[in-house]
Amino acid sequence: MIKTKILQRDASILRKNASNVPVKNIGSKKIQVILNRMKKTLDVEEDGVAIAAPQIGESLRIFIVSGKVWTLIKKSEGADTSKEPKDVVFINPEIIKFSKKLKKGEEGCLSIRYLYGLVKRSEKVIIRAYDETGKVFERGASGLLAQIFQHETDHLNGILFIDKAENVKDAPPIPKIKFVFFGSSQFSNYVLEELESAGLIPLLKISSARDPLSIEELKKLDANVFVVASFGKILPKELIELPKFKTLNVHPSLLPRLRGPAPIQGMILSHDEKPGVTIIKMDERMDHGPILAQIEMPITPWPDHYRVVEEKLGRIGGKMLRALLPKWVNGEINEIPQDDTRASYTKLIKKEEGLLNLDDKAEINLRKVLAYSTWPSAYMFYTTKWGKEIRVVIKDAQVVDGVFFPTRVIPAGKKAMSWQSFLRGN
Repeated sequence: MIKTKILQRDASILRKNASNVPVKNIGSKKIQVILNRMKKTLDVEEDGVAIAAPQIGESLRIFIVSGKVWTLIKKSEGADTSKEPKDVVFINPEIIKFSKKLKKGEEGCLSIRYLYGLVKRSEKVIIRAYDETGKVFERGASGLLAQIFQHETDHLNGILFIDKAENVKDAPPIPKIKFVFFGSSQFSNYVLEELESAGLIPLLKISSARDPLSIEELKKLDANVFVVASFGKILPKELIELPKFKTLNVHPSLLPRLRGPAPIQGMILSHDEKPGVTIIKMDERMDHGPILAQIEMPITPWPDHYRVVEEKLGRIGGKMLRALLPKWVNGEINEIPQDDTRASYTKLIKKEEGLLNLDDKAEINLRKVLAYSTWPSAYMFYTTKWGKEIRVVIKDAQVVDGVFFPTRVIPAGKKAMSWQSFLRGN
């Protein structure tokens, strides 16, 4: 059977008010053929959730909601999704009740490919229609389903979502790219989450820097490109050069500044460094390859805790990478050599570096607390009123009038508490 073409927005039928189907004709061969065509057309569209008859050239008041939608609804309700839900047919649909409360939601359309925008719709509706056997029914809906009902009813009235949409943007699909992901930190996880949210799923994720890497096994995957994000292990040149489009690295600093294993701690500790992310094409030297993309990422307040900075930089790095990858494999990205004369370096953080020197400037100690808040934690030794010295981890602090004050602490062997509570007991 020849695939039915989905008409695009320049088709005049999409701007007509569709006709009702006579109830006596619902079971006719003609209508059943149209329903079958609509179902098959909808089925082959991966991102399709519903389709209206005018979209396949039939000016009739019919739309169908994909079984995929009913699966999503069942999941949200915690219901059993093991049985494949069927597409649901709405003939001569009429929305008989709209909620007064409105909500903006993103919409797209199979007849306006790859354009998306925000449309204000009623949060809840009730629809009345005939099913494919000619039986009348009513259905209440909220959220996504209410949005779909209103979108498809607009179709039957000659209205397209772009007539109502705000902030319309063009978002063509990202081509499938075969890549292997190397990452062994929470920063890596944030990068990968952003890739996967855009449909970029790795052939393989290597999350342990301790396990041996088999060049032969990686060759078998036939990946286009390797992606590294905070892996914790220097990769050999043979592996870096293995894929056709080589190996890219997402690095949380504005290279060539803060090369090395602790760039986030380095930027928090320094008064001079700005937060940002760089994507480079890797070579055998540490964080040395040519720059493919770079962005400064202002973070307010600054400085902030390591976990906050890590997530913000990881997510922006993932967004940068998902935009860059298709262009990289298509040869559309220029390589910019790093200026080695501007390079600075970080080193592995040791546990003892978390020790605070209260004779240092208050700002230095505050930055240590923030930079080391995930690991190894900033700490100091405190002598109690009984003369006992105890180790106290500083989880949070502030500077007031140039003086460093802990605000949240964990004394050795105790739970987290406020600094005031600690002082009262010691």
